Amino acid sequence: MYIIAHRGYSSDRPENTLSSFDFAMAAGFNNIELDIHMSEDGVPVVIHDSDVSRTTDGSGLISEMTFEEIKLLDAGSWFRNGYGERHPPQEVPSLEEVLRRYGTEAHIFIEIKSSEKEILFATKELLAYFELMGDGQESDQLEIPGVSIISFDSSQIIRSKELFPDISHGFLTTNFDYESISFCVSNGIEGLFPYLHSVDAGVVENIHQHGLFVGVWGLTKPEEVGFAMESGVDGITVDWPEMARDYLDSLPN
Repeated sequence: MYIIAHRGYSSDRPENTLSSFDFAMAAGFNNIELDIHMSEDGVPVVIHDSDVSRTTDGSGLISEMTFEEIKLLDAGSWFRNGYGERHPPQEVPSLEEVLRRYGTEAHIFIEIKSSEKEILFATKELLAYFELMGDGQESDQLEIPGVSIISFDSSQIIRSKELFPDISHGFLTTNFDYESISFCVSNGIEGLFPYLHSVDAGVVENIHQHGLFVGVWGLTKPEEVGFAMESGVDGITVDWPEMARDYLDSLPN
């Protein structure tokens, strides 16, 4: 079962920053997930929210700020570790910076957060530049280096699959229903990523029968890793990858 570092190692570092991704990679987790929005001047920016106020010292919509303005923000000091200490300042990275830093060493799950078509074209340009457009060969593993595109936005996923036919795609769902399986199969989407507690072993088996990768999210404690394992999922996305690995290692063979 793959462990995917959610926004990097976001339990111990400020999410979606180079510090968070570095920490995940150093701990041996080279499947990393991130989120992108597009700046006013067309740059894919690695940040979860459409507004910068939660994770930086600024305020305002990403779509109404230039990348130069966004780079002036501090995306690190808001985060406090388990001892209450502030994290050193961090810049908001661009997708280009992340691909340049980790593109040859990781499998990167890029979650498309915004609905603009333009963000897909900008992403395609970057993936082509870094030679991460895929080779048309199907694989039953998350290749490294490699990229997967994921989103809750069904329209964006369809557009993205048309633009990146050789890249794996995953459809994120909050509440699983069987229509999501049909959606993936009919649109050539390779993976389904439901909320953990919306599935069980029977549901996962059904999804697998349709040839789909199953990755779950929304785990809040290590014990839920066991439930995911028993359910037969292929991957889990967590903020605390080492705790997940330790829990898996503690299970009887």
